[in-house]
Amino acid sequence: MNADGAFSAAECRARRDGLTAALRRRGLDGALIRSPIARLYYTGFAASNGILALDVRRGPFFLTDFRYLTAARRTLTGLPCGDCGRGDEARMILRRLTRGWRRVGFEGATAVTLHARQQETLSPVVEWLDVDDIVARQRAIKSPTEQAAIRRAVRANDCLFARVLRGVRPGQSEREIRQAVRRAADDLGDGEAFDAVVCVGANAAECHHVPGADRLLPGQPLLLDAGLRLGGYCSDLTRTVFCGRPSARFREIFRLVSEANRTAIRRLRPGMTGAEIDALAREVIARAGHGPAFGHSLGHALGLEVHETPAFAPSCATVIRPGMVLTVEPGVYLPGELGVRVEDVVLITGTGCEILSQTPHLQAKC
Repeated sequence: MNADGAFSAAECRARRDGLTAALRRRGLDGALIRSPIARLYYTGFAASNGILALDVRRGPFFLTDFRYLTAARRTLTGLPCGDCGRGDEARMILRRLTRGWRRVGFEGATAVTLHARQQETLSPVVEWLDVDDIVARQRAIKSPTEQAAIRRAVRANDCLFARVLRGVRPGQSEREIRQAVRRAADDLGDGEAFDAVVCVGANAAECHHVPGADRLLPGQPLLLDAGLRLGGYCSDLTRTVFCGRPSARFREIFRLVSEANRTAIRRLRPGMTGAEIDALAREVIARAGHGPAFGHSLGHALGLEVHETPAFAPSCATVIRPGMVLTVEPGVYLPGELGVRVEDVVLITGTGCEILSQTPHLQAKC
């Protein structure tokens, strides 16, 4: 990753310090961070194998294998690095590194077999505590450098949509449009953040339709949900456009979904829960008689992963705070007829939110 910005040594050190302080407040001796995304967040070093051991008294230590060790020692200034070893040697190294730990944090989403091995490795008297909630809360609030990185990714995604929609022509298949998205994501960023959703006609009534051989015809809508990754951070955007002159039915549903999107964005405030913000858009769609046709949540947090926590969802009791970045993506899906989704990325501010995505909500004609 880049040597400055969202993965600078100072930024990652501040993240580790924040996690260490939270572990100390919970009365833990240390924690083992193994998942690739969390390791990247706390070290800035991308590798397929590694363990970040955070000792609340002695400080952090990073273990990886011979494939990455030289690069880790060269780039991770201020973070001691060592060889994780293999087999019995690996168990001895980890046991020695965690000597004296009695209350140990681990990522609750760790695979059962992997967690069983680390339980066997450490002392049998160790008490294991899930720290996923601590990590999630820390990652949910984006620092100024993370916000800048996400802004760059979202701007690049706006450019992707401008390029792809400009090139869309009647007769193109969903797969061909998806290929155009992939080429643009490679040109403008570091590839796709997720597999693009491309739906022509009634296929858009399937929220996550898999692009196929169906071709875009005059008089049909096109739903495009795509995002690229840039500098480690993800973007996400959905626009629904029409090929030719929009039908009255399309205009009706499009206006409704756009209104739900703008209502939520205009009225959301920090201090509200994710469920309360979800309700802002859901009420607009329900009043129009299409409540059952909006079956997914209003949005999700965005960052190193395209789906993070918290969410704008009926089940989300998390209080939304400044510095969080989330999507706002209401939709109406009418099977056998059409589907419309309008998605933007917003940064929560002290008084409301800032819309980061700038691609217009227009019914572009092809």
